[in-house]
Amino acid sequence: MNPVQGTPVYTAEKFTDIRDLVVRTCDKYSELDAFIFRRSPKLSEVHRSFFEYGNDIKGLATYILNSKYAGDRLAVVGENAYEWFVAYNAILSSNAVGVPLDRMLPEEELIQLLVRSRSKVIFYHHKHHKMMLSIAKKIKSGELDIPLEKFAIFYKDGLTGKTPDDTWPEDDNRFVDIYDLIKDGNFLREAGDTKFEDTEIDVSEAKIILFTSGTTSMSKGVLLSHSNIMSNVYSISQTLDVRRGDRAFSILPLHHTFENTCDFFILSCGACICMCDGLRYIVKNMEEWKPDVCISVPLLFENIYSKIEDGIKASGKERLISIARHVTRFLKKCGLDVRRNVFKDILDKLGGNLRMVVIGGAGIDKRYIDAFTDFGLQFYMGYGLTETSPVISVTNEVCNVHGSVGRPMAGITVAIDAEGKGPKAVGEILTKSDCIMLGYYENEEATKEAIDADGWFHTGDMGFIDKTGSIHITGRVKSMIVLTNGKKAFPEEIEAVLTEIKGVSEAFVWGNRNERDAIDICAKLLVNRAVIGAELGLPTEAEDSQIETYLSDKMHEANHKMPQYKIVRNYVFSEEDMIKTTTLKIKRPKEQEHIESRLAELGYTMNAVNGKNFDKLIKSN
Repeated sequence: MNPVQGTPVYTAEKFTDIRDLVVRTCDKYSELDAFIFRRSPKLSEVHRSFFEYGNDIKGLATYILNSKYAGDRLAVVGENAYEWFVAYNAILSSNAVGVPLDRMLPEEELIQLLVRSRSKVIFYHHKHHKMMLSIAKKIKSGELDIPLEKFAIFYKDGLTGKTPDDTWPEDDNRFVDIYDLIKDGNFLREAGDTKFEDTEIDVSEAKIILFTSGTTSMSKGVLLSHSNIMSNVYSISQTLDVRRGDRAFSILPLHHTFENTCDFFILSCGACICMCDGLRYIVKNMEEWKPDVCISVPLLFENIYSKIEDGIKASGKERLISIARHVTRFLKKCGLDVRRNVFKDILDKLGGNLRMVVIGGAGIDKRYIDAFTDFGLQFYMGYGLTETSPVISVTNEVCNVHGSVGRPMAGITVAIDAEGKGPKAVGEILTKSDCIMLGYYENEEATKEAIDADGWFHTGDMGFIDKTGSIHITGRVKSMIVLTNGKKAFPEEIEAVLTEIKGVSEAFVWGNRNERDAIDICAKLLVNRAVIGAELGLPTEAEDSQIETYLSDKMHEANHKMPQYKIVRNYVFSEEDMIKTTTLKIKRPKEQEHIESRLAELGYTMNAVNGKNFDKLIKSN
């Protein structure tokens, strides 16, 4: 298999467990800001220092350790918030088991995960208050038989009191304010309690149950230990350059390991986490908080680039910017880097200080990487899974091969389980390290399928390793399309070609069984009428008939870029978002089911609706 093992780029500090990280980091950077956030977009910003952050964690952890919930399973759910960090870190620092839950789950699915995890306490954001009141009522009436006993709100003052569902239940002592618990814990500490410092943490035990996306009955609970997370933080610290006093822009949901582990890393460096007010406020937040680094998913920076591109077009400077990009690229090769000076106006729209962006969760088109790199940013691609705590590899200043997700990080080994030989032989990506999960919660069979007898974790991703040791992902094993002639195609590769079409912001590709019982490669294209109109030289947005003609030509060109067996036989276009996870990845089985079931209901085949507006087809019937 020719395994490749990562090597360090930087020296870094190693932490034994999450409590160790909290204590040492908060002592070392006590006077610096750890967080900047707002309670709502209209309110003034709030700052929390490392000292305050550490003190809140110590207080809440001490409360937990002196309560009957010591060592139990405690859940956290809600919007990104300072108190989310405090609650989760206090749970883990007290040697309890943390259960971070997806904030987008509807009530019934949240209940299922609370039942499965057997959580005793839930810490929640005030926007989840109505749901918590409903769950509490069902438990009290006997409708629900679950061990959940306490509901701790992040920010009680966020409740308006204008409706019963937005009012604090004074007569229900199961509801508490997290700050009252912190106060109780700090009172005990002042009286001499040292359980926070004295309680032993077994770093090899499962202390996190993290449910993957999917229906709650089918989603897997990934079991992670302190050692898993701290090993990953150590590997990231040896790969990326985040500095004391940096500001990091936080956007992704906190229950997700990519954001979660990276935030541990960011805080361990003495950097400040600036929490986004919401997707509508991203540009505004970046301009005012002037972040130095950002860890995100592709869609965010694709949208940011679209706005930058629109601004360049409106200013009439397209040709000038294009020439400047070529010139500054040439000068950089000669040892003179003037990119940030030349493109200062563009960088100012991102706050002016942004120097490093790390993208994970999915691939991003090379043109975006090229553009942001030309503007003077370190634009890196990362790769990983929840089961690997999560980061496996990332491009960096030492090795940044376009199209790859970088070399394995220090301490992490990657191999390709391929039938063929050579540096570009494609097969399943396997990895081995201290970051690999302990297993799936109450699912020994799935654990044995994922981790083999030699300790290799089977990622389910297909790819190859090039001569530089960089990993290239070609697709998912499960999404692979096996054609009637035995040829295999990966949707992700085809989607990358289709999204190069101007006006196609997203593409979903799948294998569709036709009336002859053969497999056709089909696609659904998410289109932007305004962009297509501009491409056609129209003063207005393009009409359906104009989009059909435009896409017909462009799909013909796209198909010529691919081998014959990979060409898209039929496609539809749409303006409605695909079905996605909270980290903005397409839920492939659900999206395919949605398309095929709606067409079947209407008596259509993909061949019959080829090139048409999918939205109008299903709405007109």
